[in-house]
Amino acid sequence: MAGANGRLGRIVVARALEEGHQVTAFVRNAGSLPDNPALSIRIGSIAEQPDLVRQVVQGHDAVLSALGNPLWLKGMRGPAILAAAAANLVTAMHATGVPRLVLPLAWGTGLSRTAASPLVRAIAATLIRRDFRDFDAAEKLVTTSDLKWTIAYFGALTDDEPTTRWNASTHIRTPNPLAIARADVARFLISSLDDEALVKQHVVLSGAANGNTSSRSPGNCISDGPPGRRCSRRSAT
Repeated sequence: MAGANGRLGRIVVARALEEGHQVTAFVRNAGSLPDNPALSIRIGSIAEQPDLVRQVVQGHDAVLSALGNPLWLKGMRGPAILAAAAANLVTAMHATGVPRLVLPLAWGTGLSRTAASPLVRAIAATLIRRDFRDFDAAEKLVTTSDLKWTIAYFGALTDDEPTTRWNASTHIRTPNPLAIARADVARFLISSLDDEALVKQHVVLSGAANGNTSSRSPGNCISDGPPGRRCSRRSAT
C-alpha cells in the first residue's frame, strides 16, 4: 500500500484490514497507522528509493496506491512525486513478478482530460499545471506497462460517511456527482483488486446521488454507461 498514511490511504488500510487482507504500508513515517498484526509497516520513500521499493514489493499479490501531491492551491508545499513513484513501482513490480496495480488519479488527468469541462482543463493547464503534468506522466508509465493496471478517476474527495450509491463507470464522462466520500473510493479500490473485468481499464468514480444515506451495505455497481447512471449489472463488492 503506497501512500498509506494520507487521508485516503488511512481509510483504505483500515478497510483492507477489516476485510481480512494482509497489508504492507510503505510510508515515510508510521504516523497514525493502527497497531494490527495483519499490518506491516516499512519506512522509506517510494519516489526516491527504488531498491527499497523492490524489496518491499517482493512477495505481494498486488500494489494499491493512494499517493498524491501536496497541492499549493490548498496551502500545501512539497515536490511532485507521483510520476517518480509510479516509475519505481512499475519497475519493481516487473522485476518481482507482482502483476496487479490500482492507481487513483484526479479527474482531468491523462485520458480523462478531453472529457473534462473547460474549467478543469484550464486549471490543469495553468493553476496546478505542475501537478497535472506529474499525474499525466504517472498514468502513462502505468498504462504503457505490462502490468494488470486499473486507473480510477475521482473528483472532489470528501470526509463524508460511506454511502450506498456511489458509482464506477468505464464510460469516460465527468463524475456525476463530482463529490465522493474517501470511504467510497477506498471501497472501490479494494474491491477492484480481484476484479479481472477492470484490468487495463480506466474507471470514473461518481459520488452518491442526492438523498443517499450512509450504510455498511453495498448499493453501488460498475457499469459501462455514463457516470451517474445507476446500474444493477454487477456488484463492486
